[in-house]
This record gives sequence, C-alpha cells and structure tokens, in this order.
Amino acid sequence: MRKIFLGLIIGAAVLWSEAALADGLKLSGKNNWLVVASTKDIDVAIGIARGMYSNAQVVTSQSGFYAVIMGPYAANSIAAVKKLDSNIYELPKDALLTDGAHYLESVWTSPSQSSTMSTYEIDKPLQLSTGDVSVTLKLDKVGDDQFSTVVSGEEKNGPKFTFTVGKDGEYVPSSAQAAFIRLDASSKVPQLVFTRFSGGAHCCTMTWIAMKPDGAAGWSLIEAANLDGGGYWFEDVDGDGGQELLSVDNNFLYAFDSYAGSVAPVHVSKLRNGVIEDVSEEPAMQTRLKQDLAGLEYNAKVDPGLWKSNGFLAGWVANKMRLGQGVDAWQVAAENLASDTGFGPQQCSSGQKIDDCPAENLKQIPVLEALADFLKENGYGPLPDAAEKLLH
Repeated sequence: MRKIFLGLIIGAAVLWSEAALADGLKLSGKNNWLVVASTKDIDVAIGIARGMYSNAQVVTSQSGFYAVIMGPYAANSIAAVKKLDSNIYELPKDALLTDGAHYLESVWTSPSQSSTMSTYEIDKPLQLSTGDVSVTLKLDKVGDDQFSTVVSGEEKNGPKFTFTVGKDGEYVPSSAQAAFIRLDASSKVPQLVFTRFSGGAHCCTMTWIAMKPDGAAGWSLIEAANLDGGGYWFEDVDGDGGQELLSVDNNFLYAFDSYAGSVAPVHVSKLRNGVIEDVSEEPAMQTRLKQDLAGLEYNAKVDPGLWKSNGFLAGWVANKMRLGQGVDAWQVAAENLASDTGFGPQQCSSGQKIDDCPAENLKQIPVLEALADFLKENGYGPLPDAAEKLLH
C-alpha cells in the first residue's frame, strides 16, 4: 500500500484506442470506464485520483458529482478489468463499470509520468541547454568507489561556471539525473536541478540546485534535502508558473511502523530568494494538503484495517492537524493505536543515549505520549488539549 501513500504512480499499459470514444466521454461497443469513487468535492476526487495509476482522471457528471475513473477498458466486468490491468490490485466494494453516457467533461488527469529529468553516467556526460545557457554534467572517478558530479556551464555574454559535488558522499555511479526546471517563477533563467542516489533499499537521493538569481553576476549552488527513494517531485501547486518541490516527511518512516507500513505526509517546498522554504502550511498549499488527506482516507476505505495501523494513524493525524481537524483525529488515534507493535520512540532507564543503552534498559514510550511528542517536535501543531496534557 505504501506506493499509494507516498504518491508513487506506476504506469499502466494503454488498453484502449481513440476509436473507443463515441461522443465525448461516452464509450462505444464493449468498452467501459472503471469508476472507483464519486464525490461532490473536486479536491477529494483529485486526491483519490492522484493515488491511482496513470490512466486515472476526474470527470464531471450530469448529477453534479465528480467521478474518479480509470480506463477505458474493453471489458464488461471488474474481474475482466483486473485481468487486463495487472496494476489494479485493490478496489472499493462500490467500484463499478459504466459507458460514460452521463459524463460531461474531464477536469483533471494524472500528470505524465515520463520523467522531466535526463540521466548522466560514467563515460556518458549529459548536455542541457535553456535560452542562452548550456551545461555539461559528468561523473568523475575520485577513488575506488567514489564518483563526483562535475557541472560545467556557460551563458552567452556571461561568465563560465563550474561546480563539483558528491565526491565525499556515498553515491552510486548510476541513477544520476538533471534538468532545467523553473522553480522560481520570478527568475529569468530556469534553475538547474541535478541529483545523485546513494544506493540501498530505501535511501537516499541528494539534490542540488544551480541558479543565477536576477541581478547576480554569476551562478550559485545550494544543497536541497537528502530524501528517501527518488527524492523530490515537481508540481506548480499554487499556479504561479514556478514548480514547487514536493516530498514526504521522512521523519515518519520507521517512526511508528515498518517502512512499508509508514504513512508520510506530503511536504511542499518553494525556492525563494535562493533559499528552499517549507510552505506546506501556507494558504495557497492547503488544497494540495486536502488532496493528500483524501487519498489516505480512500486507502482506508479500501482497506479498513488501516485504522488499526500505527503507521497509518500517525500520518493521518498529522495531515488532519495541518488542516485544523486535529481534535477529532486525535480521538480516533487514541481509540485505535496499538501499544505493542515494537515500533515507536524509546527511552533508556539508565540515562544513556538510545544507541548506547543496554537492551534490558530500553523502554517503549507509551504510544499516545510518543505520538504527541513526535508531532509537536516535527511541527504538526498546535496539539489538541488531550494530546498536550500527555506532555506535562
């Protein structure tokens, strides 16, 4: 389930042709849309669709509802759809098929999953350009198992620039990517975003951003966060023409459940004046947070057992807190959190650091107290009174 929680979308095969469409969204022949949700709230619909596969979309209907649909599929039963599309592994009980005769128009479709980033490798440098700027990225071997990224660039009628990064880190000579992406809507020149991957099952992607601020004489470089998995993805959340940097809060991974069982809230960051700022709680980002929450609650509809999962509840409560819905969410968590999962913050009864503490002195912090402290420490406040009381 985690691939839905973290917003990771797996591309599905195209199972239809344009000939399947008879008139608008109405299908002909044996073709049908798979309907997975229906709601009067467009943000809830988009949030659900974001967690689906690459052929999901949100459409309006004659009834005034927004439907989340997938396909179309040349099938007349859900069982047949599952055989056609192996990426469909769980569906709500009220999922159904329709020819779309009552649908009016598509208002949201899944973003293209073709990467905006290009790869650079050993002996395969990457050349990129935008406007009057051109750059070359390459990997240089600096030790038996170490490789640095070297960026060489020039701007027409401007100075040349060179950056070398990664030589002191544990990065593998693969999965290195780069692209020009306009992160700052006010800048004349898009920013150069490039990454390296450390290797390993769950970690980590390092991201650097090279930029030329308006009015600056030359280019400068900043390091972004070191993030789990593929690192950032990019969306223009507030519609200002600049792409925000989206990620998930890595603090939640392993905090209250296994990696696979952890739910990490989305974070939205923005490049402003050469600094990456967390803007998740700014008013313009609230719609995106609402969509993230809707996706989580859809997952729990499909799998009600998630309401007994500490990893899910921790991430869900954090999402509700940011939207001002923490009081009721905390009560749900208090009634459902399990106390004996083996995950969660610990304390050492002998006063030593956790890493140095003898096993017999390690004690689990009561899960509700641990969650309250965790949420407060990581900025998911203000806490409800019932949670705050646990910390005093």
